[in-house]
Amino acid sequence: MTFIILNLFLSLFFIFETVLADRIENRIDDGTNPAIANILILAVITCLYTLFLVVRPSVTPALFTLLMRICFLLEGCMLVNVMFCFIYYAWKYSSGITYTLKFFLYIVAGYFIFFQFKEIKITSDVGILVRSNYLFSGAARTYFPWTWYSLYRFIFEFMLPAIGCLVMLVRNEMKAQKLDRHRGYIYTLGLAATWLLTGGLYLISKIYPGYTILHYYMYVPLMIILPYGSWVQSAPSGRSLVSFFLKVVFLYIMPAAVLGAAFMLVYYLNETYGIMVAAIGLAVVFAACFLVNMIYKPLKNSKFFHSSDYAQAFEKDLASIDYSGEMDEIADQMFGIFNRNAEASSMAVYINGGNATFENAYTSNGKKYKIDSYEILFESLLNIGRNVVIFTEVETVHALSPFKKELQDFFKKTEADALFILNEGRDVHGIIILGMKAGNDHYKEYDLSIFTKLYSYFFVFGYYMRNISNKEIIGTVNRELRMSAQIITSIQENMDAVKNPRLDAGCIMVPAHNIGGEFVDMIRLTDSRHLFVMGDLSGKGIAASMSMVILKAIIRAYLEETHDFKQLVVKVNKFIRYNLQKGTIFAGMFAIINFENDTMYYINCGIPAMFLYTEAYNNVIEIQGSGHILGFVNDISPYISVKQIKLHKNDIVLACTDGLIESHSLRGEQFGKDRIQRLMVANAMYPAQRMAQFEHDELMRFMSHEMEDDVSVLVMKYLSSIESEIEEARAIKEEFMASMEQETDAAEMLDAAEFVEDVPDADEIISDNV
Repeated sequence: MTFIILNLFLSLFFIFETVLADRIENRIDDGTNPAIANILILAVITCLYTLFLVVRPSVTPALFTLLMRICFLLEGCMLVNVMFCFIYYAWKYSSGITYTLKFFLYIVAGYFIFFQFKEIKITSDVGILVRSNYLFSGAARTYFPWTWYSLYRFIFEFMLPAIGCLVMLVRNEMKAQKLDRHRGYIYTLGLAATWLLTGGLYLISKIYPGYTILHYYMYVPLMIILPYGSWVQSAPSGRSLVSFFLKVVFLYIMPAAVLGAAFMLVYYLNETYGIMVAAIGLAVVFAACFLVNMIYKPLKNSKFFHSSDYAQAFEKDLASIDYSGEMDEIADQMFGIFNRNAEASSMAVYINGGNATFENAYTSNGKKYKIDSYEILFESLLNIGRNVVIFTEVETVHALSPFKKELQDFFKKTEADALFILNEGRDVHGIIILGMKAGNDHYKEYDLSIFTKLYSYFFVFGYYMRNISNKEIIGTVNRELRMSAQIITSIQENMDAVKNPRLDAGCIMVPAHNIGGEFVDMIRLTDSRHLFVMGDLSGKGIAASMSMVILKAIIRAYLEETHDFKQLVVKVNKFIRYNLQKGTIFAGMFAIINFENDTMYYINCGIPAMFLYTEAYNNVIEIQGSGHILGFVNDISPYISVKQIKLHKNDIVLACTDGLIESHSLRGEQFGKDRIQRLMVANAMYPAQRMAQFEHDELMRFMSHEMEDDVSVLVMKYLSSIESEIEEARAIKEEFMASMEQETDAAEMLDAAEFVEDVPDADEIISDNV
């Protein structure tokens, strides 16, 4: 009864594994793994086998033999399938020859079972007993006591799977990639585990023959390892294997050996000297175990024992790059970071030189390749949202299948294993290629996830290599930081000037230390609408300025596809959170002025202050309201809202960053908002650009020392509105009519009346402007 229950559990296990493996296979692959069919056959075999064990007492020996022949035939067919499963893993396809050979082996199995097996018995005392004739007679039987049953087991359980496995290994060593070779080793391990379990069951059956009833348990390791091996997506590096071996030795085998020896010692002391001495020995053992645990804990948490988990160290190294040095030094530092963390064997950087050409800017191994013909490939990858690609994806990722041949050719020609496309929108600035890992290992999915997560660092590096440290651009200035400041400044000042006569806009952006992360951008949407963006990105120096450059480009790119004002800010928030350097935040504002209705729509994204000067009341008020900094939360939409104000003639809007408000004098006094408001009232008659400059000049006089923080000021002066234009038109008409009434000549009055008809009516002006 016990054996029946155990076999019932085994059949349920194989049924569960069949369903689970099929779901996983359909999710991560194309569902053609032949191992699943073998698991299903084994599930059917074990179910039938359990049923036959239950009905065994109720049937005749002849009928039971027939029933068991069915089980053995299915088992033989399953073992033939295992052989060809190994071969399929090596060639990835089946041919007519393989199907013919497989069918022939099915017939051979049937011949053994139905023509050479005389009787099959199963009892709890003798286990599985198969009666068959000997292969040899006479004296030869003494040396070779083999039966047809033993020959059947040798051929189908050992020889055929071994042949298939050997063919797979040879094929993999000759043709396959490292990942396929690694999978082949896993399959071989599963077959070896099955053979070991078979040998163990054979040894036990010499003592307790009834245990042969658990015959089908020997296939459990193979049926678990076969599907698992096909799902492995990366081959471990040599360092990972050494780490795994040392982890097993130091964290498992050695502690087990120590505890085993300690148990033997305590047992010996108890038997020889009594319980007191044994207690002392036990205390010593506990102390030793505590000491061992204290030693193993730092080893277990050390970087070497977790060789693949390098994300935090990688990001820390990338963030520490100082871009004020020489180009070659910075490139060497970047390669050192890749080599130390991702085990990259080489690195090369190619910069887009224009006219579909890519020039080598750096190579760690001295090899340079001509890659001008691959620009279309790079653009195609960007079209599907892939700017990082590793070699192992070419075979496994369906989205890359249209470019499979081109990618394989690129990786082969450049001897690369990873590709980084450095792009701004659809413009490819350059590429970074990495050689294989140390020990000729491929990059894995974990590496890809880290590369994708930290892509912004690589973009900054590529942008630096192209625009700041290119020898042809820098020339005689030795690639010093001041050139980068000029480039960043030129990008900052690249904005769409407001050409509508109703608005005068001016701004200043003054970094505290050469370059910074603050910026003002003006973007023309239509003739009647203009977008203004102002803000401060966290951080200082070139890292913040690079983030600023990227953000300016992203905002303009988003405007091409996003026409909802609030949704634009939501997208910018997500980009800052997921694509810029970790921890980057943006404090600023977005505003749109619609000249058709004299209205400004704006969203406060953490701007310190926005002021509105109204000429009618000759005073200044704050209008920024509540807001939320971008980059803190995943979805910013619940925390922001679109506000609006009506603009009248000579109204002035001033926005500034915290560098203007929070700067201190030598006495520790803060510049403050009140001083800004007084300056607005005092300088309201000046143009917008001069008003912004006056704010900065007053700040410098107030501080009397170097600036503490970047300062940016945006001034928007509304020169006229629809209402003011209507009032002016009416005033002109009334003045003209009054002058006409003073004339006494009737003819002149008649001519004047005709002329008045040509003067635009106020209603016409309203109609033309609305």
